Amino acid sequence: MAAIAILFAGANISNAQNSASPDTTKKIVAPVRVITIENEVDLGMASYVEGAVAQAEKEKAVILLHVNTLGGRLDAAIRIRDAILEAKVPLTIAFIDKRAISAGSLISLAAQKIVMSSGSTMGAATPIYETGEKASEKVNSYMRAEMAATAERNHRDPKIAQAMVDESLGLDSSYGLHLPAGKLLTLTTQDALKVHYADTTAETIDAALAAVGVQPTSVENSEEGFGDKLIRFLTSGIVSSLLIMIGMAGAFYTIKTGHFGAITIAAIAAFVLFFAGQYITSVAPFIAIILFLAGITLLLVEVSPVPTFGMAGVLGIIGVAIGLFLALAGDLRTLTPDRMTQTFVTLAFSLSGVIVLGYLIVKYGPKAVWLQKFRNLSTTADTAFYATEESQIIGKRGITQTMLRPAGIVLLEEDRKIDAVTNGEFISPGTPVTVTQMRGSRAVVQAVSEEAVLQHDERTPEHGDSFGGRLPRNI
Repeated sequence: MAAIAILFAGANISNAQNSASPDTTKKIVAPVRVITIENEVDLGMASYVEGAVAQAEKEKAVILLHVNTLGGRLDAAIRIRDAILEAKVPLTIAFIDKRAISAGSLISLAAQKIVMSSGSTMGAATPIYETGEKASEKVNSYMRAEMAATAERNHRDPKIAQAMVDESLGLDSSYGLHLPAGKLLTLTTQDALKVHYADTTAETIDAALAAVGVQPTSVENSEEGFGDKLIRFLTSGIVSSLLIMIGMAGAFYTIKTGHFGAITIAAIAAFVLFFAGQYITSVAPFIAIILFLAGITLLLVEVSPVPTFGMAGVLGIIGVAIGLFLALAGDLRTLTPDRMTQTFVTLAFSLSGVIVLGYLIVKYGPKAVWLQKFRNLSTTADTAFYATEESQIIGKRGITQTMLRPAGIVLLEEDRKIDAVTNGEFISPGTPVTVTQMRGSRAVVQAVSEEAVLQHDERTPEHGDSFGGRLPRNI
Protein backbone atom coordinates (compact mmCIF):
# COMPACT_ATOMS: atom_id res chain seq x y z
CA MET A 1 0.00 0.00 0.00
CA ALA A 2 2.83 2.36 0.87
CA ALA A 3 4.41 1.69 -2.51
CA ILE A 4 1.12 2.43 -4.29
CA ALA A 5 0.75 5.68 -2.36
CA ILE A 6 4.24 6.70 -3.35
CA LEU A 7 3.45 5.97 -7.00
CA PHE A 8 0.27 8.07 -6.87
CA ALA A 9 2.14 10.91 -5.16
CA GLY A 10 4.79 10.78 -7.86
CA ALA A 11 2.12 10.90 -10.55
CA ASN A 12 0.45 13.92 -8.95
CA ILE A 13 3.76 15.78 -8.75
CA SER A 14 4.41 15.01 -12.40
CA ASN A 15 0.95 16.27 -13.40
CA ALA A 16 1.40 19.46 -11.40
CA GLN A 17 4.72 20.13 -13.12
CA ASN A 18 3.19 19.52 -16.51
CA SER A 19 0.31 21.91 -15.79
CA ALA A 20 2.77 24.69 -14.94
CA SER A 21 5.03 23.95 -17.89
CA PRO A 22 4.22 24.40 -21.55
CA ASP A 23 3.68 21.47 -23.85
CA THR A 24 6.66 21.70 -26.15
CA THR A 25 6.06 18.37 -27.85
CA LYS A 26 4.01 20.05 -30.61
CA LYS A 27 6.10 22.65 -32.34
CA ILE A 28 4.48 25.45 -34.33
CA VAL A 29 6.70 26.50 -37.21
CA ALA A 30 5.45 29.82 -38.52
CA PRO A 31 6.33 33.50 -38.88
CA VAL A 32 5.71 35.64 -35.79
CA ARG A 33 4.25 39.13 -35.67
CA VAL A 34 4.94 41.11 -32.49
CA ILE A 35 2.30 43.68 -31.49
CA THR A 36 3.33 46.13 -28.79
CA ILE A 37 0.80 46.98 -26.06
CA GLU A 38 2.46 49.63 -23.93
CA ASN A 39 1.65 52.95 -22.28
CA GLU A 40 -2.01 54.01 -22.39
CA VAL A 41 -4.60 51.85 -24.13
CA ASP A 42 -6.49 54.26 -26.37
CA LEU A 43 -8.41 54.37 -29.63
CA GLY A 44 -5.24 54.88 -31.64
CA MET A 45 -3.83 51.67 -30.18
CA ALA A 46 -7.03 49.81 -31.06
CA SER A 47 -6.72 50.93 -34.68
CA TYR A 48 -3.04 49.92 -34.73
CA VAL A 49 -3.75 46.45 -33.28
CA GLU A 50 -6.62 45.78 -35.69
CA GLY A 51 -4.34 46.59 -38.61
CA ALA A 52 -1.54 44.40 -37.25
CA VAL A 53 -3.92 41.47 -36.69
CA ALA A 54 -5.15 41.77 -40.27
CA GLN A 55 -1.54 41.65 -41.48
CA ALA A 56 -0.81 38.60 -39.30
CA GLU A 57 -3.83 36.81 -40.77
CA LYS A 58 -2.53 37.40 -44.29
CA GLU A 59 0.88 36.02 -43.29
CA LYS A 60 -0.62 33.14 -41.26
CA ALA A 61 1.68 34.32 -38.50
CA VAL A 62 1.67 33.67 -34.77
CA ILE A 63 0.67 36.81 -32.86
CA LEU A 64 2.72 37.79 -29.82
CA LEU A 65 1.40 40.69 -27.73
CA HIS A 66 4.28 42.39 -25.93
CA VAL A 67 2.33 43.81 -22.97
CA ASN A 68 3.48 46.49 -20.53
CA THR A 69 0.59 48.81 -19.69
CA LEU A 70 -1.33 50.26 -16.77
CA GLY A 71 -4.55 50.26 -18.82
CA GLY A 72 -6.65 52.92 -20.51
CA ARG A 73 -9.97 53.24 -22.29
CA LEU A 74 -12.38 50.35 -21.84
CA ASP A 75 -13.92 50.67 -25.30
CA ALA A 76 -10.46 50.55 -26.89
CA ALA A 77 -9.51 47.49 -24.81
CA ILE A 78 -12.69 45.70 -25.90
CA ARG A 79 -11.90 46.34 -29.56
CA ILE A 80 -8.40 44.92 -29.08
CA ARG A 81 -9.78 41.95 -27.13
CA ASP A 82 -12.24 41.17 -29.93
CA ALA A 83 -9.55 41.45 -32.60
CA ILE A 84 -7.31 38.97 -30.74
CA LEU A 85 -10.11 36.50 -29.99
CA GLU A 86 -11.28 36.52 -33.60
CA ALA A 87 -7.81 36.39 -35.16
CA LYS A 88 -7.47 33.51 -37.63
CA VAL A 89 -3.85 32.68 -36.86
CA PRO A 90 -2.00 29.55 -35.61
CA LEU A 91 -1.56 30.89 -32.07
CA THR A 92 -1.94 34.05 -29.98
CA ILE A 93 0.47 34.75 -27.11
CA ALA A 94 0.53 37.49 -24.50
CA PHE A 95 4.03 38.13 -23.18
CA ILE A 96 3.50 40.22 -20.04
CA ASP A 97 6.76 42.07 -19.59
CA LYS A 98 6.39 43.88 -16.22
CA ARG A 99 2.65 44.61 -16.01
CA ALA A 100 -0.81 44.05 -17.52
CA ILE A 101 -3.07 46.15 -15.33
CA SER A 102 -6.75 47.03 -15.80
CA ALA A 103 -7.49 47.08 -19.56
CA GLY A 104 -4.14 45.36 -20.07
CA SER A 105 -5.35 42.28 -18.19
CA LEU A 106 -8.44 41.99 -20.44
CA ILE A 107 -6.23 42.19 -23.53
CA SER A 108 -3.83 39.57 -22.13
CA LEU A 109 -6.63 37.15 -21.27
CA ALA A 110 -7.71 37.22 -24.92
CA ALA A 111 -4.49 35.40 -25.88
CA GLN A 112 -4.43 31.62 -25.98
CA LYS A 113 -1.11 31.49 -24.12
CA ILE A 114 0.18 33.85 -21.42
CA VAL A 115 3.88 34.12 -20.62
CA MET A 116 5.07 36.39 -17.81
CA SER A 117 8.54 37.71 -17.05
CA SER A 118 9.75 37.49 -13.46
CA GLY A 119 8.43 40.25 -11.22
CA SER A 120 5.45 41.00 -13.44
CA THR A 121 1.84 41.64 -12.38
CA MET A 122 -1.61 41.18 -13.92
CA GLY A 123 -5.04 42.28 -12.66
CA ALA A 124 -6.60 45.26 -10.83
CA ALA A 125 -9.20 45.64 -13.57
CA THR A 126 -11.88 47.66 -11.77
CA PRO A 127 -13.01 50.46 -14.12
CA ILE A 128 -12.47 53.95 -12.71
CA TYR A 129 -13.26 57.43 -13.93
CA GLU A 130 -10.60 60.02 -14.72
CA THR A 131 -11.21 61.50 -11.27
CA GLY A 132 -10.11 58.21 -9.69
CA GLU A 133 -13.64 57.40 -8.54
CA LYS A 134 -14.82 53.81 -8.97
CA ALA A 135 -17.22 53.33 -11.85
CA SER A 136 -20.88 52.48 -11.35
CA GLU A 137 -22.07 48.94 -10.71
CA LYS A 138 -23.46 48.83 -14.25
CA VAL A 139 -19.99 49.38 -15.71
CA ASN A 140 -18.35 46.99 -13.24
CA SER A 141 -20.92 44.32 -14.02
CA TYR A 142 -20.14 44.70 -17.71
CA MET A 143 -16.39 44.48 -17.05
CA ARG A 144 -16.82 41.39 -14.85
CA ALA A 145 -18.74 39.67 -17.63
CA GLU A 146 -16.15 40.64 -20.27
CA MET A 147 -13.29 39.36 -18.12
CA ALA A 148 -15.08 36.11 -17.25
CA ALA A 149 -16.14 35.41 -20.82
CA THR A 150 -12.63 36.10 -22.11
CA ALA A 151 -11.09 33.78 -19.50
CA GLU A 152 -13.58 31.02 -20.30
CA ARG A 153 -12.85 31.33 -24.01
CA ASN A 154 -9.26 30.28 -23.33
CA HIS A 155 -10.10 27.68 -20.64
CA ARG A 156 -9.16 29.75 -17.60
CA ASP A 157 -11.14 29.91 -14.36
CA PRO A 158 -13.58 32.83 -14.80
CA LYS A 159 -13.90 33.43 -11.03
CA ILE A 160 -10.28 34.54 -10.88
CA ALA A 161 -10.89 37.03 -13.68
CA GLN A 162 -13.97 38.37 -11.87
CA ALA A 163 -11.93 38.81 -8.67
CA MET A 164 -9.69 41.18 -10.64
CA VAL A 165 -12.71 43.44 -11.14
CA ASP A 166 -14.83 43.00 -8.01
CA GLU A 167 -13.11 43.17 -4.61
CA SER A 168 -16.20 41.82 -2.86
CA LEU A 169 -15.75 38.30 -4.29
CA GLY A 170 -12.52 37.11 -2.71
CA LEU A 171 -10.94 33.67 -3.27
CA ASP A 172 -10.52 30.77 -0.85
CA SER A 173 -7.46 28.55 -0.49
CA SER A 174 -8.80 26.02 -2.99
CA TYR A 175 -7.55 28.31 -5.75
CA GLY A 176 -3.96 28.01 -4.58
CA LEU A 177 -3.92 31.45 -2.98
CA HIS A 178 -6.07 33.21 -0.39
CA LEU A 179 -7.76 36.51 -1.20
CA PRO A 180 -10.06 37.86 1.51
CA ALA A 181 -13.27 39.61 0.50
CA GLY A 182 -12.70 43.34 0.19
CA LYS A 183 -9.37 42.95 -1.61
CA LEU A 184 -8.91 43.30 -5.35
CA LEU A 185 -6.92 40.58 -7.09
CA THR A 186 -3.60 41.37 -8.74
CA LEU A 187 -1.54 38.33 -9.66
CA THR A 188 2.23 38.19 -9.45
CA THR A 189 4.08 35.92 -11.83
CA GLN A 190 4.18 33.09 -9.28
CA ASP A 191 0.51 33.57 -8.35
CA ALA A 192 -0.45 33.45 -12.04
CA LEU A 193 1.42 30.15 -12.43
CA LYS A 194 -0.36 28.71 -9.39
CA VAL A 195 -3.83 29.47 -10.72
CA HIS A 196 -2.88 28.53 -14.31
CA TYR A 197 -3.37 32.02 -15.69
CA ALA A 198 0.24 32.09 -16.85
CA ASP A 199 1.46 29.10 -18.84
CA THR A 200 5.15 29.68 -18.17
CA THR A 201 7.79 32.34 -17.59
CA ALA A 202 10.40 33.91 -19.83
CA GLU A 203 12.53 37.03 -19.87
CA THR A 204 12.71 37.75 -23.59
CA ILE A 205 10.46 37.45 -26.63
CA ASP A 206 12.60 34.68 -28.11
CA ALA A 207 12.48 32.75 -24.82
CA ALA A 208 8.71 33.26 -24.60
CA LEU A 209 8.23 31.80 -28.08
CA ALA A 210 10.41 28.81 -27.30
CA ALA A 211 8.64 28.25 -24.00
CA VAL A 212 5.27 27.75 -25.70
CA GLY A 213 6.62 25.65 -28.52
CA VAL A 214 6.86 28.17 -31.34
CA GLN A 215 9.73 27.89 -33.80
CA PRO A 216 9.65 31.17 -35.71
CA THR A 217 10.64 31.32 -39.35
CA SER A 218 10.79 35.10 -38.93
CA VAL A 219 9.95 37.67 -36.28
CA GLU A 220 8.46 40.97 -37.42
CA ASN A 221 7.55 43.91 -35.20
CA SER A 222 4.34 45.71 -36.13
CA GLU A 223 5.48 49.28 -35.67
CA GLU A 224 3.03 52.12 -35.44
CA GLY A 225 3.19 53.96 -38.74
CA PHE A 226 2.95 57.71 -39.13
CA GLY A 227 -0.78 57.37 -39.74
CA ASP A 228 -1.28 55.35 -36.54
CA LYS A 229 0.66 57.90 -34.50
CA LEU A 230 -1.24 60.77 -36.09
CA ILE A 231 -4.59 59.16 -35.36
CA ARG A 232 -3.56 58.47 -31.75
CA PHE A 233 -2.49 62.12 -31.43
CA LEU A 234 -5.70 63.49 -32.97
CA THR A 235 -7.99 61.33 -30.82
CA SER A 236 -6.36 62.22 -27.50
CA GLY A 237 -8.67 64.15 -25.19
CA ILE A 238 -6.64 67.37 -25.12
CA VAL A 239 -6.06 67.53 -28.87
CA SER A 240 -9.74 66.76 -29.60
CA SER A 241 -10.73 69.63 -27.31
CA LEU A 242 -8.27 72.01 -28.99
CA LEU A 243 -9.47 71.07 -32.48
CA ILE A 244 -13.10 71.67 -31.50
CA MET A 245 -12.10 74.95 -29.85
CA ILE A 246 -10.19 76.19 -32.91
CA GLY A 247 -12.96 75.11 -35.25
CA MET A 248 -15.75 76.76 -33.25
CA ALA A 249 -13.74 79.97 -32.68
CA GLY A 250 -12.99 80.18 -36.40
CA ALA A 251 -16.64 79.56 -37.25
CA PHE A 252 -17.65 82.29 -34.78
CA TYR A 253 -15.21 84.72 -36.37
CA THR A 254 -16.41 83.87 -39.88
CA ILE A 255 -20.10 84.12 -39.06
CA LYS A 256 -19.66 87.31 -37.06
CA THR A 257 -17.53 89.18 -39.59
CA GLY A 258 -18.47 87.57 -42.88
CA HIS A 259 -14.76 87.16 -43.73
CA PHE A 260 -13.82 83.97 -45.53
CA GLY A 261 -10.05 83.76 -45.39
CA ALA A 262 -7.19 82.06 -43.58
CA ILE A 263 -9.04 81.91 -40.25
CA THR A 264 -11.99 80.20 -41.92
CA ILE A 265 -9.64 77.72 -43.60
CA ALA A 266 -8.00 76.99 -40.23
CA ALA A 267 -11.43 76.32 -38.70
CA ILE A 268 -12.37 73.96 -41.53
CA ALA A 269 -9.02 72.16 -41.21
CA ALA A 270 -9.52 71.74 -37.45
CA PHE A 271 -12.95 70.18 -37.94
CA VAL A 272 -11.70 67.91 -40.74
CA LEU A 273 -8.84 66.64 -38.54
CA PHE A 274 -11.18 66.11 -35.59
CA PHE A 275 -13.82 64.15 -37.50
CA ALA A 276 -11.23 62.24 -39.54
CA GLY A 277 -9.54 60.96 -36.38
CA GLN A 278 -12.81 59.98 -34.74
CA TYR A 279 -14.20 58.38 -37.91
CA ILE A 280 -11.08 56.36 -38.79
CA THR A 281 -10.96 54.90 -35.28
CA SER A 282 -14.63 53.88 -35.73
CA VAL A 283 -15.78 56.15 -32.89
CA ALA A 284 -17.73 58.75 -34.83
CA PRO A 285 -20.72 57.25 -36.67
CA PHE A 286 -21.36 58.71 -40.11
CA ILE A 287 -24.57 60.28 -38.83
CA ALA A 288 -22.46 62.47 -36.51
CA ILE A 289 -20.71 64.03 -39.51
CA ILE A 290 -24.01 64.51 -41.34
CA LEU A 291 -25.63 66.23 -38.34
CA PHE A 292 -22.63 68.48 -37.81
CA LEU A 293 -22.49 69.57 -41.46
CA ALA A 294 -26.25 70.13 -41.47
CA GLY A 295 -25.91 72.27 -38.35
CA ILE A 296 -23.16 74.41 -39.87
CA THR A 297 -25.21 74.84 -43.04
CA LEU A 298 -28.23 76.00 -41.05
CA LEU A 299 -26.09 78.51 -39.14
CA LEU A 300 -24.81 79.95 -42.42
CA VAL A 301 -28.40 80.22 -43.64
CA GLU A 302 -29.31 81.99 -40.40
CA VAL A 303 -26.70 84.72 -40.96
CA SER A 304 -27.67 85.14 -44.61
CA PRO A 305 -30.47 87.49 -45.77
CA VAL A 306 -32.78 84.47 -46.18
CA PRO A 307 -35.73 84.81 -43.75
CA THR A 308 -35.68 81.92 -41.24
CA PHE A 309 -37.16 83.67 -38.19
CA GLY A 310 -34.48 82.18 -35.94
CA MET A 311 -35.38 78.54 -36.57
CA ALA A 312 -32.29 77.87 -38.71
CA GLY A 313 -30.06 79.19 -35.95
CA VAL A 314 -31.68 77.08 -33.22
CA LEU A 315 -31.68 73.91 -35.35
CA GLY A 316 -28.11 74.63 -36.46
CA ILE A 317 -26.83 74.84 -32.88
CA ILE A 318 -28.65 71.61 -32.01
CA GLY A 319 -27.19 69.83 -35.06
CA VAL A 320 -23.63 70.98 -34.28
CA ALA A 321 -23.94 69.99 -30.60
CA ILE A 322 -25.35 66.51 -31.32
CA GLY A 323 -22.80 65.93 -34.08
CA LEU A 324 -19.87 66.76 -31.79
CA PHE A 325 -21.32 64.69 -28.96
CA LEU A 326 -21.78 61.60 -31.13
CA ALA A 327 -18.33 62.02 -32.64
CA LEU A 328 -16.78 61.88 -29.16
CA ALA A 329 -19.12 59.38 -27.48
CA GLY A 330 -19.52 56.93 -30.36
CA ASP A 331 -22.22 54.28 -30.51
CA LEU A 332 -24.85 55.12 -27.88
CA ARG A 333 -25.68 51.43 -27.47
CA THR A 334 -22.26 50.82 -25.91
CA LEU A 335 -21.90 54.18 -24.16
CA THR A 336 -20.54 53.75 -20.64
CA PRO A 337 -20.67 56.38 -17.88
CA ASP A 338 -16.89 56.66 -18.18
CA ARG A 339 -17.08 57.61 -21.85
CA MET A 340 -20.02 59.89 -21.10
CA THR A 341 -17.93 61.72 -18.50
CA GLN A 342 -14.95 61.99 -20.86
CA THR A 343 -17.20 63.31 -23.60
CA PHE A 344 -18.71 66.04 -21.43
CA VAL A 345 -15.29 67.01 -20.05
CA THR A 346 -13.93 67.39 -23.58
CA LEU A 347 -16.94 69.42 -24.73
CA ALA A 348 -16.89 71.60 -21.59
CA PHE A 349 -13.19 72.33 -22.03
CA SER A 350 -13.77 73.18 -25.70
CA LEU A 351 -16.76 75.43 -24.94
CA SER A 352 -14.82 77.29 -22.27
CA GLY A 353 -12.01 77.86 -24.74
CA VAL A 354 -14.43 79.09 -27.41
CA ILE A 355 -15.97 81.58 -24.96
CA VAL A 356 -12.53 82.94 -24.06
CA LEU A 357 -11.42 83.12 -27.70
CA GLY A 358 -14.71 84.71 -28.71
CA TYR A 359 -14.28 87.39 -26.07
CA LEU A 360 -10.72 88.07 -27.22
CA ILE A 361 -11.84 88.26 -30.86
CA VAL A 362 -14.56 90.78 -30.02
CA LYS A 363 -12.41 92.87 -27.67
CA TYR A 364 -8.99 92.85 -29.30
CA GLY A 365 -9.54 91.50 -32.80
CA PRO A 366 -10.34 94.84 -34.47
CA LYS A 367 -7.19 96.41 -32.97
CA ALA A 368 -4.79 93.56 -33.77
CA VAL A 369 -2.49 94.72 -36.57
CA TRP A 370 -1.26 91.16 -37.22
CA LEU A 371 -4.83 90.15 -38.14
CA GLN A 372 -4.79 92.44 -41.15
CA LYS A 373 -3.07 89.77 -43.27
CA PHE A 374 -5.95 87.35 -42.58
CA ARG A 375 -8.76 89.75 -43.35
CA ASN A 376 -10.90 90.42 -46.37
CA LEU A 377 -10.19 94.12 -46.66
CA SER A 378 -13.37 94.76 -48.62
CA THR A 379 -15.40 94.09 -45.46
CA THR A 380 -12.87 94.84 -42.71
CA ALA A 381 -12.92 97.77 -40.34
CA ASP A 382 -10.12 100.34 -40.41
CA THR A 383 -8.08 99.86 -37.23
CA ALA A 384 -6.84 103.44 -37.49
CA PHE A 385 -10.36 104.47 -36.52
CA TYR A 386 -9.62 103.68 -32.88
CA ALA A 387 -7.09 106.49 -32.73
CA THR A 388 -9.69 108.99 -33.98
CA GLU A 389 -11.45 111.40 -31.64
CA GLU A 390 -15.06 110.49 -30.96
CA SER A 391 -16.20 113.98 -31.87
CA GLN A 392 -14.88 113.45 -35.39
CA ILE A 393 -16.98 110.31 -35.84
CA ILE A 394 -20.34 111.12 -34.26
CA GLY A 395 -22.76 112.54 -36.79
CA LYS A 396 -20.99 111.14 -39.84
CA ARG A 397 -22.91 109.19 -42.44
CA GLY A 398 -22.00 105.96 -44.11
CA ILE A 399 -23.19 102.85 -45.96
CA THR A 400 -23.49 99.40 -44.35
CA GLN A 401 -21.01 97.02 -45.97
CA THR A 402 -22.27 93.92 -44.17
CA MET A 403 -25.50 92.89 -42.51
CA LEU A 404 -25.84 94.58 -39.12
CA ARG A 405 -27.33 91.96 -36.83
CA PRO A 406 -26.83 94.11 -34.83
CA ALA A 407 -23.04 94.38 -35.41
CA GLY A 408 -21.18 94.69 -38.70
CA ILE A 409 -19.08 96.97 -40.91
CA VAL A 410 -19.98 100.48 -42.09
CA LEU A 411 -18.18 102.49 -44.80
CA LEU A 412 -18.00 106.16 -43.79
CA GLU A 413 -18.10 109.04 -46.25
CA GLU A 414 -14.31 109.32 -46.41
CA ASP A 415 -14.00 105.64 -47.44
CA ARG A 416 -13.10 104.48 -43.95
CA LYS A 417 -14.51 101.16 -42.77
CA ILE A 418 -15.47 100.95 -39.11
CA ASP A 419 -16.97 98.40 -36.72
CA ALA A 420 -20.52 99.47 -35.95
CA VAL A 421 -23.51 98.29 -33.93
CA THR A 422 -27.18 99.23 -33.88
CA ASN A 423 -29.49 99.60 -30.88
CA GLY A 424 -30.89 96.15 -31.61
CA GLU A 425 -32.25 96.64 -35.10
CA PHE A 426 -31.16 94.53 -38.06
CA ILE A 427 -30.05 96.58 -41.06
CA SER A 428 -29.35 95.13 -44.49
CA PRO A 429 -26.17 95.81 -46.54
CA GLY A 430 -26.12 98.96 -48.66
CA THR A 431 -28.27 100.97 -46.25
CA PRO A 432 -27.40 104.64 -45.46
CA VAL A 433 -26.75 105.08 -41.72
CA THR A 434 -25.66 107.80 -39.30
CA VAL A 435 -23.24 107.48 -36.34
CA THR A 436 -25.13 108.58 -33.22
CA GLN A 437 -22.72 107.72 -30.39
CA MET A 438 -19.74 105.64 -29.32
CA ARG A 439 -20.11 102.45 -27.26
CA GLY A 440 -16.75 101.13 -26.18
CA SER A 441 -14.73 100.48 -29.32
CA ARG A 442 -17.78 100.53 -31.61
CA ALA A 443 -19.77 103.24 -33.27
CA VAL A 444 -23.53 103.10 -32.70
CA VAL A 445 -25.46 103.77 -35.90
CA GLN A 446 -29.04 104.09 -37.00
CA ALA A 447 -30.62 103.90 -40.44
CA VAL A 448 -31.28 107.19 -42.18
CA SER A 449 -34.54 105.78 -43.55
CA GLU A 450 -36.73 103.82 -41.12
CA GLU A 451 -38.10 101.75 -44.00
CA ALA A 452 -34.69 100.09 -44.40
CA VAL A 453 -34.66 98.68 -40.85
CA LEU A 454 -35.28 94.95 -40.45
CA GLN A 455 -36.81 94.35 -37.06
CA HIS A 456 -39.53 92.61 -35.09
CA ASP A 457 -42.96 94.16 -35.17
CA GLU A 458 -45.33 92.68 -32.59
CA ARG A 459 -48.36 93.82 -34.52
CA THR A 460 -47.18 92.20 -37.76
CA PRO A 461 -45.29 89.03 -36.84
CA GLU A 462 -44.87 88.16 -40.49
CA HIS A 463 -42.13 90.81 -40.64
CA GLY A 464 -39.83 88.93 -38.28
CA ASP A 465 -39.36 87.85 -34.69
CA SER A 466 -37.14 88.41 -31.69
CA PHE A 467 -34.33 86.39 -33.29
CA GLY A 468 -34.10 89.01 -36.06
CA GLY A 469 -36.54 88.99 -38.95
CA ARG A 470 -35.35 89.44 -42.50
CA LEU A 471 -38.31 91.24 -44.08
CA PRO A 472 -38.20 95.07 -44.32
CA ARG A 473 -40.86 97.07 -42.53
CA ASN A 474 -43.61 98.76 -44.52
CA ILE A 475 -43.10 96.77 -47.69
